[in-house]
Amino acid sequence: VPLVLLFAVVLFLVLQLKNPDNVSPSEDWRGKPFPEFNLPHLTDPHAQLSKNSLPREPFILNVWASWCTWCIKEFPILLDLKNKGVTIVGLTYSDRPEDAREALQKWGDPFAFSIDDHARGFLIETLKVSSAPSSYLIDKKGVIRYQQKGYHPDFAEEFLPRLDALRKE
Repeated sequence: VPLVLLFAVVLFLVLQLKNPDNVSPSEDWRGKPFPEFNLPHLTDPHAQLSKNSLPREPFILNVWASWCTWCIKEFPILLDLKNKGVTIVGLTYSDRPEDAREALQKWGDPFAFSIDDHARGFLIETLKVSSAPSSYLIDKKGVIRYQQKGYHPDFAEEFLPRLDALRKE
């Protein structure tokens, strides 16, 4: 009986983790406007980015890091989406800018631009991001409409229909 109970609990937890819609309430930004910010551009450290720098069309914001194994695995999916015309903005997660820039040179750069949040961790803290990769689908008005934590091999299949629907709004 204890073994069956343990198995049931583990199965329940695994199923909860596999559901991309399971986001803890403190991290749930769906339906909320993307926060105001003023942070450096990753590849041009002298340039500052703000909420006004974000695209005026539906786009994906992807939280990533050069040391993140799952992020490395997700990059080919992001590069394919970029090649299909999807606008993706990057946000570094606890990553030194020089390491992040080196990673983009090594893996390819799927981002329209990347926000460097290393020095302050402002957006990471505000969004309450607890792991990378994490991704947000943001509409043309700057409202977060969908979010996903962790690596998912079906990332494109999760985001593309939602992105297409937002483009039609």
